[in-house]
Amino acid sequence: EIEAAHGNNKSTQNNAPHDVLQPNLPTLPPGLLTPQKLPSLPPGLTSPQRQQQQQHQGGIQNNNNMLRAMPVGLGHNTNVLPPGPPPGMPPGMGLPPPQNNTVSQINRPPGMPPPMRPTAAPVATEPMSSLPKPSSSILPAPTPAPVLPPKESKTEPDTTPAVKTPAKPTKQWRIQTRCEEQPGRLFANDMPAASFNLAAASQNKPTSLIARTRSELTARWVLPLPYLRNRAIRRFEELKNAAEESEVTRPPPQNLTIRDALKTLTVGLFRRGAMDNGASSSIVSKEILCADSKDGPDKDYFFNIDQRTDTVFGTVPFYAPRTPGNVVFRLYFEDEPHVTLSCGPCIEVVPNDSDYDSVLRFILSNFKSKKTNGMSSLSALTTVFEMFKPRRTNANFNDAGRMAWGCVCEARKVVEQAAQKFVNQKEEIEERLEAIKIKEELPDLKSLNVSGGDNETKKKEEDENDDTDAKNDAIMKDKFANERKWREMQHAYSSILQAVVSNKYIHLLMKRDLLSTMRLEYELWCPLCDAFAPNPFVKTIFEASKMPGNVSAFPYPAGKDHYQMCRSSKEEMQQTMLGFVPQVDNVGEIARGGKKGRDFFLDLSSAMNEMYTNEYAVSEKVWRRREQVRAAIEQVMSNSREFPPGTKVAVFGSSANGFGSPNSDLDLCLSIPASAADFTNDGKGVEAMTNLASKFTAAGMRDVNTERLTARIPIVKFNVPYNDNGTEILVECDLSLQNPLALLNTSLLRTYATISPMTCVLASIIKRWAKSRDINNPSKHTLSSYGYVLMLTYFLKNARRGDGNPILPNLQWVDPQWAQNPTNPYREIAAKPKSPQTLVAHPTLENYVVNSYFYRQGLEGLQQYCADNNGPSTIGVLLASFFHYFAYTFDYKKHVVSLGNKLVEKEVKAEEDGWSVYKSGLAIEDPFELFYDVAHVVKANNFLHIKKEFALAYSKIANEAQSKRDIITGKELIDMICEPVSQDEGRD
Repeated sequence: EIEAAHGNNKSTQNNAPHDVLQPNLPTLPPGLLTPQKLPSLPPGLTSPQRQQQQQHQGGIQNNNNMLRAMPVGLGHNTNVLPPGPPPGMPPGMGLPPPQNNTVSQINRPPGMPPPMRPTAAPVATEPMSSLPKPSSSILPAPTPAPVLPPKESKTEPDTTPAVKTPAKPTKQWRIQTRCEEQPGRLFANDMPAASFNLAAASQNKPTSLIARTRSELTARWVLPLPYLRNRAIRRFEELKNAAEESEVTRPPPQNLTIRDALKTLTVGLFRRGAMDNGASSSIVSKEILCADSKDGPDKDYFFNIDQRTDTVFGTVPFYAPRTPGNVVFRLYFEDEPHVTLSCGPCIEVVPNDSDYDSVLRFILSNFKSKKTNGMSSLSALTTVFEMFKPRRTNANFNDAGRMAWGCVCEARKVVEQAAQKFVNQKEEIEERLEAIKIKEELPDLKSLNVSGGDNETKKKEEDENDDTDAKNDAIMKDKFANERKWREMQHAYSSILQAVVSNKYIHLLMKRDLLSTMRLEYELWCPLCDAFAPNPFVKTIFEASKMPGNVSAFPYPAGKDHYQMCRSSKEEMQQTMLGFVPQVDNVGEIARGGKKGRDFFLDLSSAMNEMYTNEYAVSEKVWRRREQVRAAIEQVMSNSREFPPGTKVAVFGSSANGFGSPNSDLDLCLSIPASAADFTNDGKGVEAMTNLASKFTAAGMRDVNTERLTARIPIVKFNVPYNDNGTEILVECDLSLQNPLALLNTSLLRTYATISPMTCVLASIIKRWAKSRDINNPSKHTLSSYGYVLMLTYFLKNARRGDGNPILPNLQWVDPQWAQNPTNPYREIAAKPKSPQTLVAHPTLENYVVNSYFYRQGLEGLQQYCADNNGPSTIGVLLASFFHYFAYTFDYKKHVVSLGNKLVEKEVKAEEDGWSVYKSGLAIEDPFELFYDVAHVVKANNFLHIKKEFALAYSKIANEAQSKRDIITGKELIDMICEPVSQDEGRD
């Protein structure tokens, strides 16, 4: 989606000032010193000597050896900026940024003209033609430029081709996605990114910028000079090496200036969560320096050097996109787009009442241009319908309404074309599969030819088999891709219908007969099947597509009978595709359905408690066994003298967090003391683990397995024999090296289990259900038990009691004062405390710090609070509600399962942690490793199956609760829910 007015990197009405190169002097500019003279410094830091020099010089200097960027619009004719750092410099680089979150035409940094407004060119002290050749360099002190000896085949130096940039490597994912990792800073209209706007966040003030469509925006960027210098030297060496390796006699230039360091530096405007940087992924991108050598610095965007903070800063004007949604600025080099130098705050583009006509007209033109597959236009139309909330209910939206209906009609055409393409590709794939099948069934005529040797014949057969397998794999990939694209297209169109039928203001935009048609159409959509049922009012020409068919066939006005016909068509499709008709009635309505409903959930709750007590509760005897095994392993470790003094063996996982069973494996880890933290980084840890494994065998432990010692976290697997009153029991153990985050997760879940035993009962039944339904095996690309426990915790912290307080307090965010004396209303802290006790270094990732804080002391008040929630039938109702919530309520396309203090959007995780914003399936944020998606192993088809199982489990509960026959017992219902998956129900 490229904006028409900003389609090119530079505009003919550019406001960027000249930059004047001064005559050559023997000294180098401060901040651009060579590595031999000044080591690399972190962003925003300077050496004491340089600080003294800068204090003497007084900030931004106008010396003759520095590239000067002359600002425009200061109100007086001057060629230098006033002393001091640029306005709004972030902490660590100068002054704190101004807290401003409004869009105003006059709210600009000094010296920054409004976008696209022509101004007079600044006056230079000398004409550009009279200036000598620039020589201020960021390389080591000038030396005679080395020239490679000419090749024999190259006798004409003048015809030598210029050095070419090395070929780009294979596509790399965007890195440095978190603002804390980025060397620069980027502001949108003087607002910093949310990570650097903690003051606003702590006061619950907005951390995003609100902008109208096509309003003026200013991107202000800051980069440290040491970073630019080091990168320029690295790129210089790369070009130099490329010149030496190729048949080129002319090396790269030896004198690099600040302009060379800023070459290809780009500010781009992106949809929030865009997977890649670069011009091809942005709405619009602008290079700081003019790429056209004919225009020269006249067309550059404004930039300057601040010696006091040792940084380069600049501004670039933009316009907000024509379509609403969330966008961000990003700073990067176009020749290294995968490296993100800085990200700005989220910019929420919101149309005004008078903007809807132009916005919808623009979307309609994009539909009709047919330059893309239409997915971006479908998404934009959905956003418009979701955000439509006019400020004046008496406004005239006739023109916008016509545009809106035109967009809906074009959207249907896009989906119908996709349906036809899906059918065609499906037939082609089936023909390819049939051809391979026929070839395999034909007799092997080559075996009748005895002229060739046995070895040669065998080799040909093996090659043919390999070729057949490769073709089968390619065909299956094409099949899954074809189904995925068709599913995504239907899902995108259904999002438009959902936005329309759920918006209470939509009648101001569209006519009633059109809304009636769209409501009937949405009635045919089944999110569990990810498909539309056939239109019952028309005979569909091709049945494979499952599209509703001709829109004009829908009746108006629509009555109850028409909606029932649509529901019947959908139920018929659900029975065919799912094997059952999902129940969607709310749990509360069923539970309030008289004495039968109350007795039903009372019996279910009683059966759940009884099953947990008999099968899942861990007795004191089992706890003692685990402790004795742990102590025996620790004794062997201590006697081996392979590990630093003070090393302990700790238990983690389901054996210690309260969500396991007596039969759970024993997960242990070696906890290395902080004084010997380097032990795990230099290879000593793996060597020590290998030696320890041999000691285990000598100590009588069995089946010692060291295959996973080379994993990211080394693991040794073994069995420990334990004498239980004369009966030998083998305790399965996994011992890992230095896994502090696993211990932290265990402690968090153990605290939840302590304050709310009801959570353990629910988790035991859910894990039993997931295992029996074959959706609890990460090795088969389904979800782990840990993932289901996090989903349950997320559900309980968001579920509300009658007084509005949560069922389960959020231990990572609960207000400690409230936790000690829980009263109305429930309170949470604005920010987690940060101290040396709570900040923990990540065991495997450099420079990543984990905030380990959660409330864990004085739990008596929380225990009493959670006990008040546990009524006689509460657990049964919560189990049914859990299944209903994740089958029908939770928005997998937009949101993430997170234990944070607010709703986490997938767009945010895509922007900050590189998650896929296009992943419509389940995403679960780890409570401490916030960058880690616990559900990343779940494939798309398996996610649909998991969602189907949620609906099936709830439907079984709802059907039995509403059944007119005798109610089955609670235990029989649990057995029905946890019925093992049959072979017919198995998945590929």
